Amino acid sequence: MTASGIYDTFFNLKANSTGLASKQYTFVRLASTAGQVVSAAALNSTTALTYGPMGILMNAPAGNEEAEVAFAGIAKLKVSTSTIIIGDHIASDANALGAEAARTDNTAFAAVALQASTAANDIITVLLNGGSNIQRT
Repeated sequence: MTASGIYDTFFNLKANSTGLASKQYTFVRLASTAGQVVSAAALNSTTALTYGPMGILMNAPAGNEEAEVAFAGIAKLKVSTSTIIIGDHIASDANALGAEAARTDNTAFAAVALQASTAANDIITVLLNGGSNIQRT
C-alpha cells in the first residue's frame, strides 16, 4: 500500500523556536508555549498524556514556522524498527519515532500500521487515531 496524504490537520500551529527541520514524519506534541509543537516523548501508563503525541509532523519547519500536523486519517510516519507488520499498534518512542505498542507493554498507541517496515528509519503509511484519541494497549 502506498497511499498517504489523506489526513486532517490542526490550524495555526508553529514549530518551537529551535525548529523541527529534522523531524518530518515523526510524532509531535503541544509545547508549553501556546500554539507551538515540539517532538513527542514515549507514552506509557506513568507518563502524563500531555507528553504523548497529538499527531505527526508532515513538513519540516524551521523555528517559529508553520507546522503541518496530521491528527486523523492516513499519513506517513518514520519508524524506529524493522519489525512492524500491517495492523500493529504504533506508539511514539523516546525519539518521537513510531514503534510497536504491544498489548503487554501497557503503552498508549496513536496509529495503526497500514504498511510493514523493513528497516529502522523506514517511512511507512499509518492510520492515525485522531489526535486526543490516544488508546492504551
